[in-house]
Amino acid sequence: MSKEGKGYNQSIFTNKDGYLKGGNKISIPSQNLIVDPRGKTSIRGRDARIASGDKVTVRSTGGKGSSTKARKQTATWY
Repeated sequence: MSKEGKGYNQSIFTNKDGYLKGGNKISIPSQNLIVDPRGKTSIRGRDARIASGDKVTVRSTGGKGSSTKARKQTATWY
């Protein structure tokens, strides 16, 4: 084997485009898109979309002292 780069043949780890072989495909969920309110009346800005975020329920820790109880709250992820 010929030595390249880091002391080993990197061609066994890369495909023909030079990217690493293998890996896992991950899917990115679609975002909640709304029409940009600034572009609603404009012809050019009509197709502009912005993410409104995903609302999820999270549990708060309740703080440092025991007087504050843990409660559920909503959070928005963008």
